[in-house]
Amino acid sequence: MKKLFVCMALLLTGSFVFAQNKIAEGTITYTVEWTVPAQMQAMAANLPTELKVYFKGDSSSLKSESAMFSSTSILNTKKEYERMLLDIPMMGKKFSVIFTPDDQDKMLEKMPDLTLKAGTETKTVAGYNVLKYDVNEKKSNQNSVAWFTKDIEVTPNSLSRFYDKSYGFPVEFSTYMNGMTVKAVVKEIKAGAVPAGSFSASKDYEEITFDQLMQMSGGR
Repeated sequence: MKKLFVCMALLLTGSFVFAQNKIAEGTITYTVEWTVPAQMQAMAANLPTELKVYFKGDSSSLKSESAMFSSTSILNTKKEYERMLLDIPMMGKKFSVIFTPDDQDKMLEKMPDLTLKAGTETKTVAGYNVLKYDVNEKKSNQNSVAWFTKDIEVTPNSLSRFYDKSYGFPVEFSTYMNGMTVKAVVKEIKAGAVPAGSFSASKDYEEITFDQLMQMSGGR
């Protein structure tokens, strides 16, 4: 009987640890600081100081809201699926862009190339035990620091996507969005159901191509 109780305790403990380690559905709230190019300084004050991510299974959705527009980046790294939603109230327009494999190849040229070196320093961020890594972005030769935890496993999103999952989940790090550097720190990770439609576009979004988006933004 005693052995039975011990086995049951081990099973229950093991189940509890696994449930804490793998979060299949929920939200992440980040606090963020932006470093923007000189030509974008005028809009810096309108950038959000917090970002929210919804995740479920292999899909994630990052929403960024400002006074001028809001954008949602939908990502599924396993299916190599990526979509961006733009809502621009001053234009009365909503746009949806699904990135084709060719589009993703074009974007890959501008993606960061990171090398990481593990340190020995540890601390706690948002209740998680984290390990420090020194990070070098090869293309710009920028150095930064990232902190990873292996306490949990969470679906990659548009902020964390550049860091390999083998290091753990990044909870304090620098990332790169549309020519800007973003320092992100996890404020909270919360398990729970995400809103319906978090990974799709409603019918009021106009579908455009990546090239059309680049023309609208003055790019090529």
